[in-house]
Amino acid sequence: MEVSPADVQADSVEPASSDTASPEPVKEEEIVKEDEPVAGGAVPSESTSIETKAPPAEQVPTETTPAVARDITLLQTTVDLLRFVRFTDFVPCDYNKDGVVDILALNSRLSTGYSFCGIGNGLFSEGPSFDLPFRPAAAVPLGASGDAMNGLFLVSSVGTVSLFYPLLEDDPTVVSKASAFSVFRVDTADGPIFAVHGEDGTSVRIYLLVGGGLQDKGEYTALRASDITDWYNQVTMWDFLDEQEPFPLPPSGMEKTARIADLNGDAIPDLIYYDSAKIVYLLSRDGETLAEEQTVPCHAKPVALRIADVDGNGFPDVLALIGTSGTLEVYLVTPE
Repeated sequence: MEVSPADVQADSVEPASSDTASPEPVKEEEIVKEDEPVAGGAVPSESTSIETKAPPAEQVPTETTPAVARDITLLQTTVDLLRFVRFTDFVPCDYNKDGVVDILALNSRLSTGYSFCGIGNGLFSEGPSFDLPFRPAAAVPLGASGDAMNGLFLVSSVGTVSLFYPLLEDDPTVVSKASAFSVFRVDTADGPIFAVHGEDGTSVRIYLLVGGGLQDKGEYTALRASDITDWYNQVTMWDFLDEQEPFPLPPSGMEKTARIADLNGDAIPDLIYYDSAKIVYLLSRDGETLAEEQTVPCHAKPVALRIADVDGNGFPDVLALIGTSGTLEVYLVTPE
């Protein structure tokens, strides 16, 4: 759409200049006459004065002090991601075939069963949902009360009966293939870059975020690190301007469960990853990277880890999505 000069002139506002703009007439109420009282009981000066504002003082840059690592504590909470459903029945079963009794909760108006995974101590965590053959009016487990047998006998509202097995090894609704793609975000002096790793495993496509858009920087070779700390050292030093330097990939299987972020506020990136039923924090200390290790338990391998300040205290927190239970484990980072 073309804009005429008249439109520009009408919409523009020129700032006042002391050299070219004519002085505005002094308003009558701005003049304090001799011997007249003023607000607050102050005594006016003998001559007539006009109230003016002094120009803002010139900002003098102050010297910034280096960031210092803070001691932090980790607090774990669990978030329920399942929408509220009014259950009308439930059936004990063993849908994941681990020998521990699970629960399949039912609603007579829904042809969906909601599973809850047994931990083995009388507690349950939310699991996947299952498509039932119909809306169940009644159900019983196939096994006896002491068995952890997988299977249900279902009855519909019109008397139709069916056997239903929540999980078979070849059930495509439960066993899903992992995505062949992964993406990594790396902060650089020119802005954040995104490396997209595909099926070939030997290269990545680099995109630079510029002014809200993506600039395709082309294809780079990729090299997988054998150790998670080696990957940290390589990726934090990687320079996309050097097209001959391969992009470092984390160890196989850790593409979504290893993250780099500054957790303790010293402007040095830390390493966070999942390993053997725990979340591992390798924190910087006294200017040294990966100097301090902390761990918190995580009962199942997460689908992915993410870093975000969810409680607004200025320190990023760690989020772990547990795909098997449908829960989000939140690890709040609190400075001491």
